[in-house]
Amino acid sequence: MHESDLRCVLLVKAIEETDRDGSVIAPADRLAAAKDARRAVPMQGGALRLDRGRLPRAAERLLAHRARTLLQQVRVRHPFVEEVRTFAPAAWASVAVLVVAFAAGIALSALDGTRRINVLAFPLWALVAWNLLVYVLVLAAFFGTMARRRPKPRWLPSWVAHAAMQRLSGLVARARRFHAPLSAALARFLVEWQEAARGILAARAARLFHGGAAALGIGLIAGFYLRGVALDYRAGWESTFLDAEQARWVLRILYGPASWITGIAVPDAAHLGAIRWHGAVGGESAAPWIHLLAATALVFIVAPRLMLAAAATATIARASRNAPMPASLPAYFDTVFREAGVAVTGDEVRVVPYAYEPSGESVERLRAQLARADVRPMLAYGNEDAFARELLENAPSHVALLFTLAATPEDENHGRVIDAARQAADRARTRVEVLVDEGPYVSRMGPGMKERVDERRRAWQRFVAARGLEARFVDLSR
Repeated sequence: MHESDLRCVLLVKAIEETDRDGSVIAPADRLAAAKDARRAVPMQGGALRLDRGRLPRAAERLLAHRARTLLQQVRVRHPFVEEVRTFAPAAWASVAVLVVAFAAGIALSALDGTRRINVLAFPLWALVAWNLLVYVLVLAAFFGTMARRRPKPRWLPSWVAHAAMQRLSGLVARARRFHAPLSAALARFLVEWQEAARGILAARAARLFHGGAAALGIGLIAGFYLRGVALDYRAGWESTFLDAEQARWVLRILYGPASWITGIAVPDAAHLGAIRWHGAVGGESAAPWIHLLAATALVFIVAPRLMLAAAATATIARASRNAPMPASLPAYFDTVFREAGVAVTGDEVRVVPYAYEPSGESVERLRAQLARADVRPMLAYGNEDAFARELLENAPSHVALLFTLAATPEDENHGRVIDAARQAADRARTRVEVLVDEGPYVSRMGPGMKERVDERRRAWQRFVAARGLEARFVDLSR
């Protein structure tokens, strides 16, 4: 599914799951949109089969068509919803980062404020060392991801996603003043979209990061030549510990690639001894050294960073065309298209309640929401290790962990269960879903404790998102 279609689907999904009484989208409109999508999207028969827990393309097209139809109705009454759906980081901010980086590179070329270039201690070498460290970290992250077969949640994507959502959070806060139900739906959409778009947002940040570093290197090169045209630069060296022969070996290492590209040879020891600084005496015309410095910046900074920026651009394009689907979409599809005559068939869902015994009525409602649900007996506190061993020995294709909102999430028990399921997913391609039944807690708190309930929801969302999954809230009491 394309990124823009996924935004529509998640926005409508958040509205439907929050707007229980149909004040934003009437139930009749929801069903009519599903039937219209059924007529508009070609498909064979009335059943679609899941592929390892993933919806087929026809189901994705049905969801996208239905979501666009319903959003068109919502936009008529609430135009600001379109601003939320089509939000994208301002292009001028990226341009500003590149311009500032380029200007910083020019300023760096004249950092010491003199007309002398010390070829051993020029600030370029700090930049080269920093960029080499970045390349090592990029390679380590790449091979680590390949070894795990799936990206591991990191602090940078989480921070980037959070930063990108700040402006949208302001829109949601303003909407709360005149339409509270829709504002709650938009807040829920932000949480789900932030999780689904984490990889895309991180790739966009990586592209800007690498592009800024390349602009810094280009500015540094431009600064060399601009100042070299207007000023008479002198190049030389000085050192407390190195003699001319030792300095020659160091310079051959530092300028080796640039020397090979430009054809400018690193001087021999006698030449270096002649240009060694002795107070105001020493040095030579800096022209050949500026060429070597510029080529070094091109080899170690500009070219690799542009390649990494291009790779990030390719990742963005690929992820935008085929955005990662949240684990909750198959069940959502089954709910909204069941009355329209479209069913999903496929893998059985093993539902494992943890430290929570749902009532018989709740189990039946859960089976109505999750087709092919195999609800297991409750997993009690202290049996986390046995659960982990069972999953590793007999991993199903789809596991749904059922928690209750009445419990406060804790690392030593809830976290261990989720981690065990994630390990099984890594080894056996098991799809893992986290369900949180909010019914008992909501009924116990009552309507006057809405803020308390929302606070507990946010706690579960953060807890589950920190483990790379999405918490899906259900009310099995009705």
